[in-house]
This record gives sequence, C-alpha cells and structure tokens, in this order.
Amino acid sequence: MRKKGALICIIILATAAVIGYGYTRSDFMFLSEIEPGMTGVGKTIVSGDTISEFNVSVIGVIDEPGDASDFIVVRVSGEAIGRSGGIAQGMSGSPVYIDGKLIGALSRAAAWSKELTPIGLVTPIEQMLRIIDSMHDTSVSSRPNSDAILAGVRLCDRAAPPSSAELSSLPNTIFAYSVSSPLIVSGLSGRSLTTLMDGYSATQPTGLVGDFLPTSVAPRFTGLSSFGLRLNPVSGGATNETESELDLVPGSGIGVALASGDVTIGALGTVTYRDNDLVVAFGHRFISNGAADFPLTSVRIYDTMRAYDASFKLGTIGETLGTILEDRASGIGGAIGRQASMIGLGIGVLDLDTQVTKNFQIQLVDEPRIMPNLILATGLNAIDETLDRIGQGTVEVNYQIIGDGMPAPLQRRDLFLSTQDIAIYPPWQLAGIVNFLQFNDFTDPQITRITATMQITHKIKAMHINHLELDKDSYAPGETIHYTVDLQTYQGGTQTVEGDIIVPDWLFADDITVRAYGGPRLLEEGEAPLEFQSLDDVIQAIEDLPSYDTLTVELFAWDYASPNGMQGVDKVRTDVTGYFLYDTREVTVPLIFLDNAG
Repeated sequence: MRKKGALICIIILATAAVIGYGYTRSDFMFLSEIEPGMTGVGKTIVSGDTISEFNVSVIGVIDEPGDASDFIVVRVSGEAIGRSGGIAQGMSGSPVYIDGKLIGALSRAAAWSKELTPIGLVTPIEQMLRIIDSMHDTSVSSRPNSDAILAGVRLCDRAAPPSSAELSSLPNTIFAYSVSSPLIVSGLSGRSLTTLMDGYSATQPTGLVGDFLPTSVAPRFTGLSSFGLRLNPVSGGATNETESELDLVPGSGIGVALASGDVTIGALGTVTYRDNDLVVAFGHRFISNGAADFPLTSVRIYDTMRAYDASFKLGTIGETLGTILEDRASGIGGAIGRQASMIGLGIGVLDLDTQVTKNFQIQLVDEPRIMPNLILATGLNAIDETLDRIGQGTVEVNYQIIGDGMPAPLQRRDLFLSTQDIAIYPPWQLAGIVNFLQFNDFTDPQITRITATMQITHKIKAMHINHLELDKDSYAPGETIHYTVDLQTYQGGTQTVEGDIIVPDWLFADDITVRAYGGPRLLEEGEAPLEFQSLDDVIQAIEDLPSYDTLTVELFAWDYASPNGMQGVDKVRTDVTGYFLYDTREVTVPLIFLDNAG
C-alpha cells in the first residue's frame, strides 16, 4: 500500500514539474551530457524568411567559477556560415541541437590559435531556461561533464576580434566577442544618430532646470553604445509587412524595440526556444535591464552582409507581438500577446524664418536609464530636420508631461538663446525634466505622454540688463522702493521697466541690496535649499522656475541669525516675452531706523 501511495506521489510530482516548467527535460541536452566530438546543427535566417541550418561540432566546455560564464565551445561550418562570412551579428540566439535536443544558443564568435575553422560559444540551455523558470517559479541546473572541460583554457571576453599577435602569444586563451544584436535605426541621421550612439560630444548647455533643483541623479547622455549596443552599418526601419506570432519559431528572427513611429530604434537577434507563449532569445544580454518592459517584435531579414570586422544581418523591425520581460546575462525572455508600457513623445517645430512646420510622433520605452538618450537624439533630429541648419538662434518652447501617477500634468515654458547651437537646448531641458520626475523620491509618475512645441528663429533676441536705479539712497523698514531697470536690446533700441518693492517692516539689517536679473538664480551661500514633501512639490518647483525672458527684481538682506550671508527677502517679476535677459545689476543702500535717528 505504501509503494502504491509513493508511486502516485511520484506521478503527481512529475506532472507538476511538467506543468511548472511548461517543458520536459527530454527536449534538451544539458552540460552534464555534452562530450567533445558531438555533432549537431544550428538554425538561423541568413536571407528572407527561410531558416537555414549550419553544422556544429563540439570542441569542449569552458567551466569557470559559478555558471554564468560556462560555455560550450563549438566549430561551425556549412553554407549558411560561409555565405555569412562567419558568425554574424544578429545570429545571437541561434538554437543549436545535438541528436534533435536543444543544447543552447550561439551567442559569441571566438578565435583560438589552435583552431582555424570558425568557432563560437554556445550559452547552455540551462542558463536560458532560468528566464522562463523565473515566470514558472521553478529552476533547473546542471554541471559540465568533467571529460568535456577544456583544462587550462582561459576565456577572454572582449568587444572585438583579437589580433594575430595576441592569438599566437596566448595559445591557451579563447578570445570571445558577443555576436551583438545589431541596432537598427531609421528616422535619425547625422549628428542625432551619433548622439544616440555615442552621446553629445560638444560642450553641454548650462542654466537648465537641473542646475537649480536639488537632485542626486543627473541625466546620462553617454549614448546607447555605453550599454554595449552596436549600430548596424546600414540603416533600417519598420516593415509594413504583416507577420504573426506563428513566425516566432526557433531559428527565426526576433526584435526588441526602443522607439517606434517617426523614429524607429530596435535590435534584432534570433529565437532560441519557445514554450507556448514564452520565448527566449539572443543568448546574451540586451542592455542588462533585468526585469524589462520592451516591445517584442517580429523582424524581416533581407540578407547577411559580409564585412571584414564583423558580418551582420540586414533587416527591419516588424510589428509588435508581445513584451520582453527579462533581460539577463544569458538572454532575453518575453511573452507573446502582452503589451509593453510605452511613452508617447510629440515634438512640433516651427521655423519662424521660413515658416516651415514639422511634427513628429514617437513611442518610447519607459526605461529611465536610456530615456535621456532617446529624448535628446529624437529632439535634436526634429529641430535639425526642420531648420535644415545648425547655428545661432532663439527658441521659445512649451512642454507638457502627463502621467497616471502625477497629481496634474506638468506644464512649463522656456526661452533659450545660443550664438552657437540653439537646437541642443530644448531636448536637453526636456530630458532633464523627465529624468527629474522619474527619479523623484516619492511616487512613480507613470509618464504616458510628453509633448514639446517650439518656435525658433535665427535672430538673437536678447536684452542686456544695462542699469538699475533706485529712487532713494536709503530706506527704512516699511518703506517702498521704486526701481528703474534699463534694458538694451541686442542691436536695437532700449526699454525701461519700473516697479515697486516694499521693505518688510520686520526687517533688521545694516544694508539692503536690490538685484535685477533674468531667469532663475542659484541659491546664495547659506540660503535654505528647496525641500519636497511630495511629487506635487517637485512638479510645482519645476513649473515655478522663471524662464529667461522673465526679469526679476529681488530684495536681499544680511541674515544675522545665519552665519552664511545674504538671504532673499522679496521679489517682483516682469515678463519681457520673447527676449533673453542676461547680466545682473545690483544696488546696495543703508537701512535706517527712524525711531533711532533723532
């Protein structure tokens, strides 16, 4: 009776394991079963929609501490490899089978002085199944067969193939380089494309929101190459051909989208394994995001281009079929049928000089680490394409940011001027604001929509704060200061702004200072910093910072209760719409106390 009960228990556990995994172990060959000399096939698309096979022969196994750097070393050959000029970018994820069982994904090309035939590294299937297991809450592990381990052989992971001198000088080293998923970009060109990949190389603008608000997380404009992504030498884009989830089979192409619409940014690779609606691919990381939320797309492969440094697949991103949920060292994993969260970006640009207007609609992934790069590159491209020039100018821009987690939309207006490159200011400002919101201390803003509309002219629309004059040489607490500010328009006439500011009757100081300046100002030494209690406070602070066509006349006094110095007491703001105000003027006068004067 006990034996019968035990047998039933075993059957139940076995059934649960199959349900939990969504697959059975008999579909795979694990590291413990791999032996040198085994032969098999790999599958990938070289051209069109036909999956081609290539030959694989096992050399051995790289066994390093842990298992994240364990790889199966294989020789590859056949027409698909010869036509591609070796292991090409975009082949990452190509499934490799021995005796009909999946052993893993071709993920790296390699070079070894002891092998003349092209060799590659296969990411073991155990590592990739963990991506699926994380959704099933199960796990599988395996250790290499000791007879298959390449004893004394060291693995050196690098970005590019080694030189012949390196190969010959280190005979016990296998140099591996990821068969990176080529980044396909359309809608960007020139410096916007360079900025996307390598960051902005010129001097960064100053005087933006981030310079005046407390933040520990500044936007990173290092470009997507800092995430290990490599640009496909030939630009691509989205295909209009309709493809279905049925096309996502082992060996077929798979895409990951970062942007779609008037600008398309995405990467392509190869499907390794599919478990019902779950797929794993690439055999290596994308941007090491861990948990992810990127659109999973089909791709169209046109051909594989031979190249001296690294051959690559030429293709385009297809329609969205699901969502990439995992981005790990061993590959990416996603679910077909799920929809990724995206942020809509709308950019409208009017060239006031030519009356040319262009509008751009782009969907961006909601990933704060790369959001600044995407906003900067797409915004820069929108302005460059509309103006068809690079250089000086004045721009007036209105931003609106909407989010499900925001108490109300953020709305801000700015005016910028540059004698060198006006195009960089609006997208840099926008990226900084979005970054500030996404990394706030309180609530996820859950941004859904970002818009930026701007009007640009090549004219230098500026006013110099030329002179500040007060109506008296001294004041008493409670008195009104009448001030006059003279403004000199750049290569034009003059303008006068007059106003009043009251000296508080509670103020106690020897002197008072009246200062006239444009735009926001930095805190005086010792002034209390801004303190936020909620996301609403953050939004309010961003909206309240004055633009550079706002003239501020502010009253300062020495704070005797603080050892640090000047404190702002009161201010009056006047809009000088459309003109960038620069320079500062201030006047210091005595503060007298009438009850002690006589």
